[in-house]
Parts: sequence; structure tokens; C-alpha cells
Amino acid sequence: MRLLFTRKMSVALCLTHCATRKRSVPPIMLTEVSGEFVKIVWADDPDVHLMRGAPDRPPARFNRRGQDALYLSPDVESARVAIGQDVRKDDRPRVVLTFEVERCALFDLRSPEAADIYALASQPWRKLVAAGGDPSSWLAADRIRADGHIGLIDPSRRRPGLWHITLFRWNEASAPSVFRCSEVKPVIVPPDYR
Repeated sequence: MRLLFTRKMSVALCLTHCATRKRSVPPIMLTEVSGEFVKIVWADDPDVHLMRGAPDRPPARFNRRGQDALYLSPDVESARVAIGQDVRKDDRPRVVLTFEVERCALFDLRSPEAADIYALASQPWRKLVAAGGDPSSWLAADRIRADGHIGLIDPSRRRPGLWHITLFRWNEASAPSVFRCSEVKPVIVPPDYR
């Protein structure tokens, strides 16, 4: 096992491949993550993000409307890049939330063994959802969920080298504990920030 350390967080790369081929997911390299992660949210709704089973959860890259998904980034810069394309000049104020994530192994879309799933996951999704369609990223998430994975690591398409995590399950049996661990902090993100 090779350990990589970043500020306030450790990531252990597990170099052992899955011993058996699962139904739809090829052998992969799982990556363990733990520690502090952040999320940028509207200042007037900082407490809704850890809720599960919320029917009004908006659709996003890896979840349908009402489907559980918690999107987090390892640092504020990564989080700013993640929401940059959604920022408008007249937006409401935003804040940064910090969460402590218990150690868990996630499906790593950066792994060469996950290339076919990443090809689905990386396609544009917003216009298709707006038109009432199902983007291929939902199909990728369906495959990952169906094979019992807690979540995934997604490399940034807006700034290569950055990455984010998406948890499908948290704060339940066989899933990591996640809790907010600091006060909210104001943040400014320019429109189309990259």
C-alpha cells in the first residue's frame, strides 16, 4: 500500500485489484479516502446536504432527482472549480462547508481499469436532463451502485489534476460516517471559474 498525504487528509491507494469480475464493472483499483472534504453551497441552506432520501434533491451528474448523492471536494480550490460553470453574476451568496468523512473505499474513475465507465461518466449531462433524457453519467453511476460501491472518485474535466468524490451512501450501515466539522465560511466564486 502506498500512502499519499495532503493537507488535513490522507488518501491510501490500494493496489490490490478485485479478485473476481463483478457483473458489470471490470476489475478496478479502489481508492481509500478519509479526512476533511468541502462543499460550496448557498448560504441560506447549509443544513440540507447531509439529508438522505430527500425527494427534492436536484438531478446532477451522478444522480437522478431525489436520488441520494453527496458531492464533495478535497479542498476549496477544487470545490470552486467544480461549481464554476453554474455560477452567475447575480447569484445568492455562497459558503464553504467542511465535512469529516470516515475512511471508505471508492470506485476510482481515474484508474485505467475504469476507462469504459469513465467514458460514460464524463459525457455532458445538463442539456440532456433539461430535455427530459437520461445522461450516460447516470448509467455509469447505476453500474457503480449496482455493484455495491459506496461512491466514486471523479477526476475534474475543467482542471485536470483536480478530483472530487461522490458518495451514494453515508451515515448508514456499511457506509462511512460523514459530519460537518467546522463553521460555515463565506466564499466568492467568479462566473465560469476554472
